[in-house]
Amino acid sequence: MNAFEFEDVSFAYPHHEVFTSLNLTVGQGDFVAIVGGNGSGKSTFLKLCVGILKPTGGQIRIFGQPAASFSAWSKVGYVPQNPLRDKSFPITVEEVVAMGRVASLGIGRRIGPADRAIIVDSLKKVGVEGFRTQVIGNLSGGQQQRVMVARALAAQPDVLILDEPTAGIDAQGTEEFYSLLQTLNREAGITVLLVSHDVDRVTHYAKTIASLDQGLKFYGPVDHFHQEPIVVKPCAECGGEAVHHG
Repeated sequence: MNAFEFEDVSFAYPHHEVFTSLNLTVGQGDFVAIVGGNGSGKSTFLKLCVGILKPTGGQIRIFGQPAASFSAWSKVGYVPQNPLRDKSFPITVEEVVAMGRVASLGIGRRIGPADRAIIVDSLKKVGVEGFRTQVIGNLSGGQQQRVMVARALAAQPDVLILDEPTAGIDAQGTEEFYSLLQTLNREAGITVLLVSHDVDRVTHYAKTIASLDQGLKFYGPVDHFHQEPIVVKPCAECGGEAVHHG
């Protein structure tokens, strides 16, 4: 069974068409890096995967079920762009991760010993168990992103979806973060979908590349992506350059 299937999917904002007849299948256990320039539809694609947006045409299936009737959202962990908006909010690392467990349990259910064990395990998996009592705003950008991944892992998802998780993190922190995702993918079998502008770096960790530019320009193994002709265009989002293939 595939994690996601996009069949002739279209999506448009009020005055802007993003996709037309997008066809894409993400197998369970894959590590997909989604690349493309500003306005290419990367974040829109992720929001369609997690149900925040609805397609204007075609069909999306999640674990074989139509997205419109899919209800097992705890299987899909989502880390949006800049999830920690108020860094001065006095909340500890452990409390942040516990939120992911509460979301999985449902409203009204209390966290028990088994849930506490899952929270601690999630902290250990991302290497921030030593910061559990610290206020999250005191951590570095890379450490904060690891905490957000731990929060998603606390729901015990089968898929982890991340939108530009390394924005604002230095080169070493980015390498460490991608390595963490690769370990979760290989050892825990978690399917990873990741939006990134850092094409050169992310291709060392991902298995599959999806290149978007007002539609799907390339989808396949990393090795095949490197064999495609390259066009470099300015990227307004990151202030650098985005690589386009085709």
